[in-house]
Amino acid sequence: MKTLANAMTTTLQKIQAKANIIMASQEMRDRHVGSLVVIRQGELMRDQEEEIIGLITETDIIRKVVADERDLKTTSVDTVMTSPMITVEGSWPIEDAFDMMKESGVRHLLVTKNQVVVGLVSLRDLIAHLQED
Repeated sequence: MKTLANAMTTTLQKIQAKANIIMASQEMRDRHVGSLVVIRQGELMRDQEEEIIGLITETDIIRKVVADERDLKTTSVDTVMTSPMITVEGSWPIEDAFDMMKESGVRHLLVTKNQVVVGLVSLRDLIAHLQED
């Protein structure tokens, strides 16, 4: 049985919450990805911890920015990102995650191990692994 741990991407492509949509679009283009994990740094200068607060996807940009004719330079990622993210354990069977995506209407899931984010899986990733069988 294949699990999400077999299908997930372990290198999370990240962007700061206050980055604008142009920056997010350029990052996606340059990294050849369709989504970025949105992070917020700790509130204090000495606090270097990152907090994952959402995900911005190409679909978010099309539906929430372009279609609404928002300004690409002044619209920040955190105003149009998908949040909260759905998280699932890496031990989940791929088929169960696929069903959850269909039911929830999402195309990305954060993958956790012991409640710590360890990866990201997209609908495209799941379909590729299901086709291998």
